[in-house]
Amino acid sequence: AEKDKFFSIIAHDLRSPLSAFVAATQILTEEIQTMNTQEIKNIVLNMKSSATNIYTLLENLLEWSRLRRGGLDFVPEKLNLNEKINDCIDVLSESARKKEIQIIVSISSELEIYADNHMFDTIIRNLVSNAIKFTGTGGKVIVEARVREDQSIEIKISDTGIGMSHELKSKLFKISERTNRPGTNGEPSTGLGLLLCKEFIEKHNGKIWAESEPGIGSTFYFTLVRFKK
Repeated sequence: AEKDKFFSIIAHDLRSPLSAFVAATQILTEEIQTMNTQEIKNIVLNMKSSATNIYTLLENLLEWSRLRRGGLDFVPEKLNLNEKINDCIDVLSESARKKEIQIIVSISSELEIYADNHMFDTIIRNLVSNAIKFTGTGGKVIVEARVREDQSIEIKISDTGIGMSHELKSKLFKISERTNRPGTNGEPSTGLGLLLCKEFIEKHNGKIWAESEPGIGSTFYFTLVRFKK
């Protein structure tokens, strides 16, 4: 199942943005002398979008590969939850701005978690990126956190996007299932990011789950260990 997932990602999901990138370079090479500034700008923006998608996908593939080979170090440390999440979201702010999506972070500055810095970045980056991807122009993405009765911390990422059917939701986090679908602006998706999130969260002895309704939006929850002073 893992090999099938890898080959399908390489054959289809990696090939598509690469093909778009090559096509854009060909147009520039052959027609740049007759193009105006706006036309050149549009093609360069498309190339940037394709390159960003390729980079993100390769990054997830490499993470997955290292995890499977046991080459990914797990070094948990004390992290301020509010600061870490805002740092991660800063990287995604341009994607949100393009779609006029408001990202709201409602987390106490006092909350601290015990987590691997790199893995936590990957989890937040993937979940918030997905929320932006599947939310239409002018929507909202809200990030919240609370302390549960067992003293673990529950992090909640909700959006006002297109949501998921019950069937699609039941296939999430399963490597044998294909859950990829385009975002509201045609952004590519492979489902690999969610698989990585699940692996990383379980490495922290946490769990991840989702709630969603078609046309209303999705909410992803996951738990991590609270840092005890």
